[in-house]
Amino acid sequence: MPLEGALGPNSRLDDADALAIAKPDAVCVNGDGHLLASSGLEVLLIRRWGETPERWAGFDAPVSALAVSEGGQVAVGLAGGRVVVRGPSGEVSPGWTPSSPPRAVADCLFLSEDEIAVVDHGYGPQDPILSLAPWDTAARGQVIAISRTGETRVVAAGLHCPMGIARGANGSLVLSELETARVIDSSGKVLQSGYPAYLGRLRKAGAGYAIACLSRRDPLIEFLKTEREFVTRMKANIDPRHWISPRANPEFSYEFPIELGATRLFGEIKPWAPSFSYGLVIETDADMTPVGSAHSRANGFRHAISDVAAWNGGLIAVSRASEEILKFSPTGNANER
Repeated sequence: MPLEGALGPNSRLDDADALAIAKPDAVCVNGDGHLLASSGLEVLLIRRWGETPERWAGFDAPVSALAVSEGGQVAVGLAGGRVVVRGPSGEVSPGWTPSSPPRAVADCLFLSEDEIAVVDHGYGPQDPILSLAPWDTAARGQVIAISRTGETRVVAAGLHCPMGIARGANGSLVLSELETARVIDSSGKVLQSGYPAYLGRLRKAGAGYAIACLSRRDPLIEFLKTEREFVTRMKANIDPRHWISPRANPEFSYEFPIELGATRLFGEIKPWAPSFSYGLVIETDADMTPVGSAHSRANGFRHAISDVAAWNGGLIAVSRASEEILKFSPTGNANER
């Protein structure tokens, strides 16, 4: 899918209202209709947009995922593969210690009040996923279900860096994969593919979905996948931080590939300049076909969108790069804010 039509570039993310939060990653709406947002080792509670966030809970590892059950329970994924479940008021719910713990918790979803589906992308907490995943052919990801008693079962396996999970039609599960740029169901059936981005989490939004994108796909990366000798030498001799790969931050440096193509003209980076970081939210219909989008382009700074949530008639997006949560109206809504 090219960046045209419903995916045509715009400045909706850079124009959006913002709330600064240190080290954000995940958001969800709790049973009271308030927003929960992760901030490093903490989860913050936001009762109304514009109000100062309150500390809801703290943990001993960075929060990597959030999910809420219909009964108001909150599942908190932690770096290193742990899941903690708390009640609506933040009290710890006993149990939920898996007999076979995942390596990571990229996302989670309550299947019932007594079982959680956990997305495990297969990388460790210190692995630079955006650098590694585009060049990794191993399908190490999986989705496992963890019960309150700690029993586990495999829902799906052999996935290419899965990042998000949501409910599909008739109660099915839909999953987003970062590198393959596709959405599949738990059986592996492809529901939509060819998105012009590295996909993060996906969420129900109105009659369709909203997909958080960690960066856009770059033609240079796609081309180099055919140059196996070059890729082998790059991986053997260069630090992953300097690989030709998508990045989370819109920092410009001569040390990074293609950055000389983004040389400032009259002191300004143009929005169409080459950049391995990007901010993008894709809005889709029920069939995962794009119907709208929100961008932060090469000259913007609200890149690396890791999560999105529908809240009080608007969309909330997490920008890791700018350390903000953003509020904007869905496509077709006349009230942009």
